[in-house]
Amino acid sequence: MIRSIPPRTTLDKLRGDKGEKRQEGTVKKAAAFKPREWIYETKPVFKRLKGPLIDVFSEAEEVRIIIDLGGFKRGEIDIDIQPDRYVLTALKGEQVFSEEILIPKDVDPSTVEENYKNGILELVLPRKKGC
Repeated sequence: MIRSIPPRTTLDKLRGDKGEKRQEGTVKKAAAFKPREWIYETKPVFKRLKGPLIDVFSEAEEVRIIIDLGGFKRGEIDIDIQPDRYVLTALKGEQVFSEEILIPKDVDPSTVEENYKNGILELVLPRKKGC
């Protein structure tokens, strides 16, 4: 019967086995090998938001404003339209969010399109023709 030499593994290198012969039925214990210690952190790493998340996309034909108002209903949101800005106020119990959003001068605020679905408010302002 022909026996082959057992292969060396990465674990053998970590244990310090340098090609010594292994005896059948015995296992060497490595004194230098120590298992990795894992640190588990149970505290959330998220910070409390102080206002709504707002994205403003200035495109060629329109300006698109997307506001994340998760947890607010349609009746709890108030939008005040001024010629150069939007003033957004959302009130629910103790939570009050107020934000001013500046809009470009070449946008027509009278023809704004508003969509509110699943806590996301989307405002689409078309640019004025001929500017």
